[in-house]
Amino acid sequence: MDQSLLYMIMVLGGIFMGAIPFGVYMGSATLFGISDSTSPQLLVMLFISVLVISYITGLASLGVIQQNSCGKIKNMKQIAGNAGLSTLIISLVLALAIYFPGLRGLVTGLFSPTIDPLIVQAIGYSYFLFWGGMYGLVTGGYLSSNCGQ
Repeated sequence: MDQSLLYMIMVLGGIFMGAIPFGVYMGSATLFGISDSTSPQLLVMLFISVLVISYITGLASLGVIQQNSCGKIKNMKQIAGNAGLSTLIISLVLALAIYFPGLRGLVTGLFSPTIDPLIVQAIGYSYFLFWGGMYGLVTGGYLSSNCGQ
């Protein structure tokens, strides 16, 4: 198994997962005219976006890891299951950030109150999604690199 490929996918996946809240809070909030940073519609859009994007990203990246480790994709069922595990880990980390505002407050409390609240909320969720994305993809990557017989 090529560790450098796994680490590269882990870091890029973390950055990609960390960018999702900015798309929701800056893009969707502007598109739909939502100005309340604590809007439940934004949280639902964030959660659904994270579920869909993390599963698709997991399928693609774990397929690349298995193809690199085994020479070809040997077990798509294994990749799909590992992508589901990766998505579960990422969504659990997001749920921690949503349902325990004190954890998110550790990050958002570092910013001045003059900064747009949508940006502050996006940064708060991005921090947790970055680490959750990295951990979820590296876990799925290690499991997908097993070629079996």
